[in-house]
Amino acid sequence: MMFRILILQAWYNLSDEVLEKQIARDLMFRRFINLSLSENVPDHSSIWRFRQLLNTEQLL
Repeated sequence: MMFRILILQAWYNLSDEVLEKQIARDLMFRRFINLSLSENVPDHSSIWRFRQLLNTEQLL
């Protein structure tokens, strides 16, 4: 799911905070990342930490 979130972020050029809000309100975004309506949206700090982890491991 987190990798798909980063794909959306790159496609739409969104900040972590805006991306979090967009996932919360846009069903297309939720469907793309396989997140049901009953599941919580990852917060912007989780998105940032995941991206930092990939950078640290030189995967981005």
